[in-house]
Amino acid sequence: MPETKIIVALQDREHVESLVKLACEMAQGTGADVTALHVVEVGLGLPLDADDAALDRTGQRLLELAHQAASQKYLKEISTRLVRAREAGPAIIREAEDQAADLIVLGYRRKRSYVAKALLGSAVEYVTKHAPCRVIVQTVPAAAVKTAAA
Repeated sequence: MPETKIIVALQDREHVESLVKLACEMAQGTGADVTALHVVEVGLGLPLDADDAALDRTGQRLLELAHQAASQKYLKEISTRLVRAREAGPAIIREAEDQAADLIVLGYRRKRSYVAKALLGSAVEYVTKHAPCRVIVQTVPAAAVKTAAA
């Protein structure tokens, strides 16, 4: 029987702990393999394979945090993957298809302005519309968004 696979897509530091926890809890019940994924969105001004370590630095830190949280707090070994793409949504879908994922876990922070909602919620919307598997979207409570904005 094929292994169950969970991809947890990480975008920002605030979501790492809660998303990894959710993915590890889901894996505990199924024995699934978990892969923490971060997509570095590269603008059109640079090639995707640009030799620039600074592009990947933030994503690598997020993945290190995810790996530490999983192994130390939830006693689960996870894989990590950093990919570069023009847009996060299609890259997450490609990874899910390539890995034959059974579940994608991702976070969404409620945006305060209409422009931010239109621009920054697009990855979540894309993933929920095009995913080849089930998707769980975890939102940060509104109070946490107000605190982070202050």
